Amino acid sequence: MTDVALLEQLCSSDDDSELYKEFVKRFIKELTTHCADACKKRNLETHIGKQIAHETFARVRHYKSFKTDQIKLPDQHDAIIVYLKRISFSLFNDHHNENKKKPIPHRTYFDDILESSYDNFSGIDLKDKKDFALFIFNKLNKKEQAVILADIEHKKFQKYLPDDITEQLCGQLNVKKDTLRKIRERAIEKIKYAINEFNEN
Repeated sequence: MTDVALLEQLCSSDDDSELYKEFVKRFIKELTTHCADACKKRNLETHIGKQIAHETFARVRHYKSFKTDQIKLPDQHDAIIVYLKRISFSLFNDHHNENKKKPIPHRTYFDDILESSYDNFSGIDLKDKKDFALFIFNKLNKKEQAVILADIEHKKFQKYLPDDITEQLCGQLNVKKDTLRKIRERAIEKIKYAINEFNEN
């Protein structure tokens, strides 16, 4: 059976298990090599290429959308490879777009300050990190606490606070953006001072 005839039967049959095995067998090596090369160009781990190669075959089997008029090359085998590469290219783009949507955690200065202090933290008077953080946090006034809480909540997934959160915070505290920045700076200094004060005791 020719490659095109095999693919046509695969796309027109409900009982396609044997046809699918044969189709994968004929093209898996070339498609896996292509996907591995694509991973190198895109700086992706090799296992992603193997996964996309298998997803490409699964998509062909699931959608059964191949049409003979899609063959543009004289060599049928090469034409089907081009067809498979086009599907894999779409899957690579899907993978890229999905990863772009995933938020990247960012450390806040509050995380850095507390972590740097743990080495010097004896734990005699305060039992755990939660108590220690609470001890430091209580050194701040209510406006400073509100700013730090907003930073902790939102800056884990982005470097800067979103404009709408900043405006909401300004409205909540009845302050301007410049004042908000000063409150944040003052809060950081208080946190550092409180840590130093505790470590000296």
